[in-house]
Amino acid sequence: MKKLSKLLLALSFVLSVTTSAFAVTVVSWGGAYTESQKLGYGDPTAAKLGIPVNWVDYTGGLSEIKAQKEAGAITWDIIDVYAKDTIIGCDEGIFHEFDFDKDFLPAPDGTPASQDFFTSMPSKCAVGNILYSWNFAYNDDKIGSKKTKNY
Repeated sequence: MKKLSKLLLALSFVLSVTTSAFAVTVVSWGGAYTESQKLGYGDPTAAKLGIPVNWVDYTGGLSEIKAQKEAGAITWDIIDVYAKDTIIGCDEGIFHEFDFDKDFLPAPDGTPASQDFFTSMPSKCAVGNILYSWNFAYNDDKIGSKKTKNY
């Protein structure tokens, strides 16, 4: 089952460390991107677990996260960050380091969580669920290219 989502895993972890119901604050990039997360797995997970999810937009980086930690007033529970920020934040002790097989349940088929992710994690402080790439294309007629090869 290579379909584990960061939100479902993180919510499961949060639920495992406490028995009281509360709202979870999820921080992401806003717009259609956050809306796709909300509709795709945020709302279904919240409904299944009976926990409200508050969505907050931010512009990235670690400054807001560091400020919350330094002030002892952490209000964000799950944060969608770039891999480089995950690595830096984990190295600096800003983020929680997971023991994937202890902190997360195995898949329904018994596969340990550490083997069930669709890709390797950039650090022990991350559970990935978004893949993207940059693709470049061009039109020979528009850029005045001479002869090109088709690969």
